[in-house]
Amino acid sequence: MELFAVSQPGIEEVTAEELKELGIKGRVVPGGVEFSGGLEELYRCNLWLRTATRVLVRFCQFKAKHFAELVRKAKRCKWENFLKPEISIRIRVTSRRSKLYHTKAIEERILRSIEEAVGFSPKLSRFEDEGTSIVVRFERDICTISINSSGPPLYKRGYRVAETEAPLRENLAAAMILLSGWKGEVPLIDPFCGSGTIPIEAALLAANIPPGRKRTFAFMEWKNFDEELFRRILSEIKERSVKSPILGFDIEEKAVKASAENAKAAGVLNLVKFENLSFPSLSFKEGVVITNPPYGKRLSVRNVKEIYRRLGEWVESQFSSYKLLFLSPSESLAKETGLNVRKITHFSNGGITVGLYRADR
Repeated sequence: MELFAVSQPGIEEVTAEELKELGIKGRVVPGGVEFSGGLEELYRCNLWLRTATRVLVRFCQFKAKHFAELVRKAKRCKWENFLKPEISIRIRVTSRRSKLYHTKAIEERILRSIEEAVGFSPKLSRFEDEGTSIVVRFERDICTISINSSGPPLYKRGYRVAETEAPLRENLAAAMILLSGWKGEVPLIDPFCGSGTIPIEAALLAANIPPGRKRTFAFMEWKNFDEELFRRILSEIKERSVKSPILGFDIEEKAVKASAENAKAAGVLNLVKFENLSFPSLSFKEGVVITNPPYGKRLSVRNVKEIYRRLGEWVESQFSSYKLLFLSPSESLAKETGLNVRKITHFSNGGITVGLYRADR
């Protein structure tokens, strides 16, 4: 099958490296990674990819310049491999530089094609994350039809049971950790832990726990779902012991409570420690600090520059050897740390473009 791991712009290379770790060679393109594989690769990617948003199966492609041609060709697609009468579907259409440009009309013809191909009228889901979504993309009259194997986005791990304001998405937290190169060999600290996402993702990574362990996927409802194969993949999971501390600190007591609740839901509460402190004194001199400081965009925060200055001073005073990775909406604010920072990449976090900055000693 032709597969596509959708990845947020700015972290596609990280997703490609994850695929490489799974033994899969992919090609990075804007918005994700293209690769080939069978059901085993499809299941493994959904279960193990920490930075991808979803995994699409691109199962049909053809040229169509009028609606009769669209219906005729779309009817030949292998819908029977995926759809059953009990599955609800949602069709999403985009069209650029094509003669067929009316997305609602395209959606209606695709639905008609499905009905004629499988012999029943699929139920239509009301919500984006419900059932199986079908993605139809027209580009220069070429129609590419994909099916979302993941269901809800892969960053919805299933452990976020308690929320704080402006939480960091799980896949972005995982990307920050992977870009740091940390694998559990030294302490990892987040001094602005919020709902605990970075420490929790770090614990999952260090313990070799797949991020999708506690959730379901759309492919489990498909007609071609191989339950025995999926069970075998699950049985091969080998967790590792985590010896280095993983710590989260926050000045808000509510955030610390939320972090503990989420860590418990993720099954890693025994691997992380959260405290209601700001810039604590630490007993070890080596560590990786990965954090998402408040920067006054989504949260009302005063003295943002002072927060970044204190972050830099704290890291310098507490560690003789460190890696610091943090987010900032601007280079000027990042430099308020007083450290020799460099931007690794940038991406959108809650609708705000932020840079991921790194400093080492």
